[in-house]
Amino acid sequence: MKNQTTILAFLFAANMMVFGTASAVTSMDSVKPNPTETPSAHLTRREVVEKLQLTDVQKKQIRDTRAAYRTSVTKMENQIKLKKVELENELDKPEPDAAQIDLLTQQLGVLYGQRLNVKVKASIELEKKILTPQQSDLLKTLQVKESSASDEIL
Repeated sequence: MKNQTTILAFLFAANMMVFGTASAVTSMDSVKPNPTETPSAHLTRREVVEKLQLTDVQKKQIRDTRAAYRTSVTKMENQIKLKKVELENELDKPEPDAAQIDLLTQQLGVLYGQRLNVKVKASIELEKKILTPQQSDLLKTLQVKESSASDEIL
């Protein structure tokens, strides 16, 4: 009887710990904005272009820059996927070659760096060569603070 009471108390305590942790995790998932910050809605690219009041020449320059950027990034993404497959294939071997793994991870690092470089250069070109300083400042205020998952430029 004493063992049953102990086991029941232990199960109750374990249950409370699990449910207490689960409720704590779900409460952390809902990020609340600071009271001083106004929640900003995600604007579409067309809405941003309208708010920036771009000229026809600027619109064409942005289209051209964006097309070149997307082509470049897509090529690099495909190379990255290929290198990842090669790395996975090497890791799946019974005796993976450490030198080959080093080479593939080095090549992946270079590709990631090149992709970042293309993004940075496209952003600089947009902000410094296409937009006016006022439009550049407005763009920065309009852009939603998102994770780096968004690799698009305007």
